[in-house]
Amino acid sequence: MVTPEDAAERIGRLYERKHPEWAVAGAAEPVVDIPLHPPTQEQVLAETTSAADWIAAWRRAERGLGDGGRVIWETRQWASAGSQRMPVRLVLAEPYDAAGFIRRKGHWQAAESRTAELAGLLGVHGAAPGSALVETVQEALRRRVKRIADLDQAEYLRVREALVWLLQNPQPGIYPRQMPIRGVDSKWLERHSALVEPLYASASGRPSLGLLTPPGLMRLRFLDPALAPGGITDLSSPPQELDRLAEQMWELRAVLVVENLQTLLALPRWDGVVAIHNSGYAVKALASIDWLHQAQILYWGDLDVDGFQMLSMIRQRLPQTTSALMDRATLKAHLDLAGPDRKDAPRAIPEHLTGAERDGFAALADHGGIRLEQERIPWEYALERLNQALPGEAGLS
Repeated sequence: MVTPEDAAERIGRLYERKHPEWAVAGAAEPVVDIPLHPPTQEQVLAETTSAADWIAAWRRAERGLGDGGRVIWETRQWASAGSQRMPVRLVLAEPYDAAGFIRRKGHWQAAESRTAELAGLLGVHGAAPGSALVETVQEALRRRVKRIADLDQAEYLRVREALVWLLQNPQPGIYPRQMPIRGVDSKWLERHSALVEPLYASASGRPSLGLLTPPGLMRLRFLDPALAPGGITDLSSPPQELDRLAEQMWELRAVLVVENLQTLLALPRWDGVVAIHNSGYAVKALASIDWLHQAQILYWGDLDVDGFQMLSMIRQRLPQTTSALMDRATLKAHLDLAGPDRKDAPRAIPEHLTGAERDGFAALADHGGIRLEQERIPWEYALERLNQALPGEAGLS
């Protein structure tokens, strides 16, 4: 016997799976047609109270149905139990009826009305022929109906207004906080980018909103004060502006690139050396600085898969790059300070590594897929190895 609670659970799963498609493309009627498996004569005789309660439950459920919902009843004629009128099927014609049965009418009304409104708004513009669309308007909406329906009304209106403004002002070249929409700013857009960006792209054919993003900053320390511009030994700047420092680098011996910020900050004075913090995979930013292409570059990254990946990527663009503290000997000397690497770390050896570096990469797997973070290596040991690896004229002072 299928109880109203059983039916609601089943319809709830169906609704979660199908309501995005219903909202965008409509639904064939009926959306729900569930057999209720009424009790047999033997079950009625054995469990009279349970059968009566089940029938009563469906009578109550039937009273709560809307115009598009009905419980189909049939009369059973039994020799030992007499005539019994039983509910045999639950039929719900439209999504609204299914939503009502699971008490989600408001959710469906939001999903249906908002999707229709956005479909009209986005469809008016239409993507340009030949544009690199990832999704059509219909598909973009279908994939995001849940997110759209879950927005409170104020946030939905902001999404709608943002889309209207962006479509009316293509590639505006301003920062999000300059958009003339009350409540829309950079943080708001970050929270809603997974909704706004694909919907905009589906209508405009442009993958980008055309808004400005803050430039990425690169952190430098001039370990030799003689190289420091205006005496500033610690600065952060967009990489493109660092090109202006080329004339300052006439006495540059080497550039030390490190992965850990505190390592950068702790480095001592070093004649002829500039240190750069490479935050993650910021390789393209390094390669965009022209004077780095003529500099001796020493890279010290974490002794892990990602560290070797970054070393390979840097050397691909700056082939003069050498490495320090990224070998089997360093790992072996500090095995007690190492820990497990992430399980999904790639195991293919990066392309642009030297023989010693490839051996260091292999050592990670030899010891069970471990990693040794840069900052765990004892400081004096690290400084000694760095001093050995830097060009001869660049030394601690």
